[in-house]
Amino acid sequence: MVSANESSTLHMKVSFCNITGVWRNELGSTIRLKAEGSEVRGVYQTAVESTHGAAGLHRTAHIIGIAGNGTQPTISFSVLWEKGSCSAWVGQCFILRDGAQVLKTFWMLRSVADNLAGDWGSTRLGEDLFFQDLNFK
Repeated sequence: MVSANESSTLHMKVSFCNITGVWRNELGSTIRLKAEGSEVRGVYQTAVESTHGAAGLHRTAHIIGIAGNGTQPTISFSVLWEKGSCSAWVGQCFILRDGAQVLKTFWMLRSVADNLAGDWGSTRLGEDLFFQDLNFK
């Protein structure tokens, strides 16, 4: 596992985070993002599920989100999974000392509850660290 404090093999100077591109997190999930102004769109390919089949057959979902301005912008994006649960991420793009870019996010997953009594276990929280995948074509 790579931490945000570790140096990557990338040695180019970066002056701002470019959210557009392909990103992978520590669990192997992939996001393909395109930022135009403050609008963010893309596709999320999950490597994990709360229960087998919860993310659907292909484990993909469309991303809708927003991003702030600046050299290290904040970002928020959401997906609706095929089986009805939804996830949201909020975080910020950071430039590391070696020029590598990371998205540090916190997420919330809301699974569908059958009734109000089952509501207590339907929300999960966590964090993801996405690294830009410069090798993806």
